[in-house]
Amino acid sequence: MRNYLVAAAWVFMLLHNPSIAKEVDAKILAQGSTSWDGGAIAYPQGEAELIVQKIAVTPDGKEISLAMHCHTIPLAAYVTKGSLKVIKATGEEKIFKAGDAFIEVMQSWHKGVFNEEAELIVFYAAEKGVPISTKEDGNPDLIKLCK
Repeated sequence: MRNYLVAAAWVFMLLHNPSIAKEVDAKILAQGSTSWDGGAIAYPQGEAELIVQKIAVTPDGKEISLAMHCHTIPLAAYVTKGSLKVIKATGEEKIFKAGDAFIEVMQSWHKGVFNEEAELIVFYAAEKGVPISTKEDGNPDLIKLCK
């Protein structure tokens, strides 16, 4: 509750102090209650852990395709450089480019494909001790959550 009050106080100060507000530009980059494909988001039940990960891919002229994998935790990503194509096991796909922020699919098999140098910052709302993703031959308890 204390953190909420501190955040609310900062927002109030920014909105009501013109000299500060001119120096700060805050934009929501992604917001939603579903992933980019309309899938549901569910938060972990155990001890919460936030993870921020930088992913950099350098294809060197060839296509890089990540292994098919699944996230059982919610995550959002911001593309800082290049682009990537996310392809679901169903064949559905979406391209994200530099400047795009998105809520990634959850409990759904998918992979990322890169044809150019790219960089992403990914934010995971994890459960402490639970991997951020699983492959098709990974943890059986996580695999059964994926479709």
